[in-house]
Amino acid sequence: MTDYFALLGEPRRPWLDEEALKTRFHALTAERHPDVAREEDSGPFSALTVAYRVLSDPRARLRHLLELEAPQEPFRGIPAPASVGELFPVMGAKKQALDAFLKKRAASASALAKALLLPEQYALQEELESLLQVLEAERNRWLQEIPALDAAWTAGERPVPQLAKTAQALGYLDKWSAQIREGLVRLQIEE
Repeated sequence: MTDYFALLGEPRRPWLDEEALKTRFHALTAERHPDVAREEDSGPFSALTVAYRVLSDPRARLRHLLELEAPQEPFRGIPAPASVGELFPVMGAKKQALDAFLKKRAASASALAKALLLPEQYALQEELESLLQVLEAERNRWLQEIPALDAAWTAGERPVPQLAKTAQALGYLDKWSAQIREGLVRLQIEE
């Protein structure tokens, strides 16, 4: 497995300064770009992009760190954190409501029938936007925990279960936020 931290010259830790990471990435890509670097100096240029993408995403960075530092730990079967678990039924209900509305709109044969659905569409849109705000607030709450985990990590502790829990929470929240955003776009597009 490629160590993306080493590839970008960053320490293995939960939190990284985004601007410093971006600056380092740009410097390395400028050095190693195939148009400017000697063949023996270019190294795995495309791997730099992958490394930057992983390390700049908090969830992906935590997962990568855990894979490197605790490969023996079973992370797959851990239960979702309670605050995230409470969102499962809410998310499921909104997804079902969205799918039902889109199906109803697609079955509408005339412009008048579709126009009569607009109040329902606007109400659903507002509900989805409100849910998106809840998801983003919860995501920000989990992101705020990473500096504390980083402090423990750099102090020599290895809060592996907390890192796994944070990565898992961010994974659910990122996935759900993407689904809501896609749903909002689908509401705007006539199918």
